[in-house]
Amino acid sequence: MKKQLIITIFFITSVCYAEPQRGRMGGIRSLQNNSSQSQVRKVTAFSASKVAGIFYYDVSKILKKLKVKDQAIKTKVSGSLREYNRNVKAIEKTNKDDFEDLNAVMKIARTAPRGNQSSNNSNQNMIFGVRKRISEVIRPIKSKIISLEVNLNERLKLLLDENQFKKFTKYQNKKKENLMPKRPSSRQNSNSQIQRRGGQRGGF
Repeated sequence: MKKQLIITIFFITSVCYAEPQRGRMGGIRSLQNNSSQSQVRKVTAFSASKVAGIFYYDVSKILKKLKVKDQAIKTKVSGSLREYNRNVKAIEKTNKDDFEDLNAVMKIARTAPRGNQSSNNSNQNMIFGVRKRISEVIRPIKSKIISLEVNLNERLKLLLDENQFKKFTKYQNKKKENLMPKRPSSRQNSNSQIQRRGGQRGGF
């Protein structure tokens, strides 16, 4: 895995930065357009661990939210949540190097300089290939996380009443939603398009 990712990083840097030099005016226009786009378009940093579905439960917060009064049930719920956290922590530790390598690969791919249409298409194809490789690495890890989640939910469903379990799954779904990258709002997209058109009209 390590060797394959190193090769991928080398390939990306070779392709992205081997751009032919363009004329001075064309370079100025490109810099202006890229500068205006970077001010509007902020890309959320890629996190391989988040894509894999890794997060941890705040046990104290959950117990307080669920309002479990029976001490024996509270102890079992707490134990189930802590066991889940331990298992997820072990998975994250085992795959720590892979996560860091994937983050590095994606960062290089996303920050590749944008040139003409041909080079842009090449970059897009390259990013697609990188994403495919990331999916191949992440999929088995995510499968383990899902298995742990299913097991946890089955145990808690037996311990909690219907209302408490509903509150827990709502909290759980919110945590998973927070792992997903935020999409730009329609206003941000509109401003980005206007700024790009303005940059094109204002060229030399």
